Amino acid sequence: MRWALGAAIFVLLLALGAVAIGVVSRLPQSPVAPPPPETAPAPPLPPPAIGSQWRYTAPRTATSPDVGVEACAKSTADIQIGAGGRSGATLCLRRGGGYPYAGSIMLGDMHGQFVCQDCRVIARFDGGAAESFDGTAASTDGTSYALFIRDGVRLAGELKHASTATFTVILHGAGEQDVTFNVAGLRWSR
Repeated sequence: MRWALGAAIFVLLLALGAVAIGVVSRLPQSPVAPPPPETAPAPPLPPPAIGSQWRYTAPRTATSPDVGVEACAKSTADIQIGAGGRSGATLCLRRGGGYPYAGSIMLGDMHGQFVCQDCRVIARFDGGAAESFDGTAASTDGTSYALFIRDGVRLAGELKHASTATFTVILHGAGEQDVTFNVAGLRWSR
């Protein structure tokens, strides 16, 4: 009797094993993911100068394998963005990393909108004479909380020799106003 019970359990285990193998063989096979492509290492970033407002990072867009260099400084005061709102602003210089523009002013609040489609951005460095830069608020994602300055090389050259930079900007619902940045101590080549 024990022999028959043992044989029945053995046959049952064999049947369960066959069923398990059949189920596992029908599961979708997921291929082993290849390792991500090698990317260029980030260039060494300079430390901020003592007392400098500039912060350096190594950004990269999702579509670019190249790592860039970015230097950003925050505005000295918030600006009006319409509907009674206020926002800080950030002035950035970028090189590489897949970004189309070398200079930009970005609002911290994405509800603010610059009014500038293929316009001239007026800047004053250390209170000097007004200088004009080509700019646009049109972006690839349809937002206009960033103002792009096309001549980043010239902008960087001016910023390297200045302590403050004041840009005259126009915001939807808030009108024309100035936004000032403490730009002393920029460490930027090219």
